[in-house]
Amino acid sequence: MSEKGTGNIRKQPVLETKHVSMAYGGLVAVNRVSFVARKGDIVAVIGANGAGKTTLLRLISGLLTATEGEIWFKRQRVDGMAPHRIAALGITQLFQDVQLFLNMSVVDNVMVGCHVWAGGGFLSTGLRLARARAEESRMMERAMSQLSLVGLEEKASASPASLSWGEQKLLGMARALAAEPELLLLDEPYGGLMTGEIEKLSLLLLDVQHQGVTILMVEHLTDVVMGIANQVIVLHYGEKIAEGTPAEIQGNEQVIATYLGTEPGQGASG
Repeated sequence: MSEKGTGNIRKQPVLETKHVSMAYGGLVAVNRVSFVARKGDIVAVIGANGAGKTTLLRLISGLLTATEGEIWFKRQRVDGMAPHRIAALGITQLFQDVQLFLNMSVVDNVMVGCHVWAGGGFLSTGLRLARARAEESRMMERAMSQLSLVGLEEKASASPASLSWGEQKLLGMARALAAEPELLLLDEPYGGLMTGEIEKLSLLLLDVQHQGVTILMVEHLTDVVMGIANQVIVLHYGEKIAEGTPAEIQGNEQVIATYLGTEPGQGASG
């Protein structure tokens, strides 16, 4: 694994999967996949369509239940937990289709992400108690901070429907970060973005990484993720066939033969 910018804290395991499998009837979507993601690293999972990448993310977030194996987050076993309990521990997933609330403003969409850590109940909020008001203020501050991070603070009061697809993806990222995750799961975050938007998102992900957030992403644009990932995992028909630094993966003969389709030393594309 790449050690650039790595200190001792970066070496702490945040996520570990142990021989995780998922079967749909007779179809094995994920087959005994094991890996470790460490604090503050960007880990990219690549592979062709049907390789089991998205299924793996959904197993980690609790949206699917593994048929075999174990999933550990910060030394706590989470496989079998309800998704809301996993989210409360510090795992946030951003889906490929973003799933914004079009009847709410941009900033209100981001504030939705704060519910994971917000403690004020419905009664206290309804009665406008001091604690609820203070919490609402903190949520607004957090939301505006994340909008500033993604460059959308000037569109806080706008409708998400008025945003471009790239801006909607950034809004989804802001909402995910508002949850204050320690592990961020991204399902094809670059999908549908233009060249300038891809570069902007890469810089954003590196900024998030520098804040100590661990990122596990599924992505088809392998040439992009090779430029920012510390660790790359390659899945093929549900099985992990390779794991290593971007340079190691790009020079792996098995990966080249089954997926990348390039000669060693050349760039790869999705």
